[in-house]
Parts: sequence; structure tokens; C-alpha cells
Amino acid sequence: MVNRDATSARALAALAGSCVMEERLTYRGRENTLFSHDGIHDSQTHLAAPSYFYQQLAQEIELSKRTGETFSLIRVIFNPTKLKGQVLEVKISAADILYFSEALKDVTRKQDCVARVGLNECVILIRAQLSNVESLLNRLLDTKNLTVDNSLRVSCSTVEYRVGEKALTILNRLDAVSLSTH
Repeated sequence: MVNRDATSARALAALAGSCVMEERLTYRGRENTLFSHDGIHDSQTHLAAPSYFYQQLAQEIELSKRTGETFSLIRVIFNPTKLKGQVLEVKISAADILYFSEALKDVTRKQDCVARVGLNECVILIRAQLSNVESLLNRLLDTKNLTVDNSLRVSCSTVEYRVGEKALTILNRLDAVSLSTH
């Protein structure tokens, strides 16, 4: 079993190394433990992989049907804001992705399922009252260490599960909700 925190620490330490981060992250040698293809974790960030997130979402829906407890989904998108010259630089670096994912892990609870579902998109499945969800959203938007040198704009949206709702329905609702920008 790979120690996720140690692996992430090695990836962050690689930022200070002599070669480009992308080269280190894509090297798949035997001695390199930066990649973990277990199907549960994203190999770069060690957040939950999309397939694992969808499985957790289905389980949470079934649990909610039985217990009546609700849950929420929070969508977090980060985009570059740094201007290079007069043009917005749209490339998201490996450093941005790693720092953002590590900071996201620090802001959330261990029982929350935090998944990387796109290059610059994460979804958090949170079992909590709406007030706790709002508290997490405020922490997300107020956290300064989510970005490298304030180079990212963080946007969030949230939806609460409705009884009888299917996974695709709640995900479509989450996509349709406008993002609050920080």
C-alpha cells in the first residue's frame, strides 16, 4: 500500500527539483511511487478518482433512501488568473494542481469524498447539514493556500440531494448551478 501523504509530499518536493514537474509525474519507472493505478485515487493528486466518486455517490444515494439523511455535492473549479504580458495564461501547471489538491484535502474532513473529475475540477460529497456545507464553502473561498501565488480563481457551487433523485439528475443539477467566484 502506498502512503498517500508521503507520495504527495514527494510530488511537492519535486517542484523544487531540477527537472520539470510534468516529467517527474509522467515517469513510470518501478522505483517511482508517484503513480498509483488502484482505480480509487487520481494518480497525480491522490484525490478520489471519478469512477470511485460515482460509486460513492451511488452508495450515498442508497444510504439516504434508507436513513432519510441528506448529503450535498460541492463543485470546485479553479482557473488561472495570471497575466503573462497582456494575455491571460490559460495553462494550469502541475504545481497548481498539486498545491490545490493538497490544500483542498486540508480544508475538508476525512469522511468527505473529494474527487478530481477534470483537469481543473473537483467535486466534494459531504454528509452534513446545510449550515455545515455553507461553512465549508466559506472556508474554501477564504483559504489563501488553495493557489500558488494567488494564480488561480476558485469557483464553487453546491446542491443538496433530493429524496428519490438519481445520481445523473443530481450531477446535472450541480452542473446547472451558477458558480460563485472568489
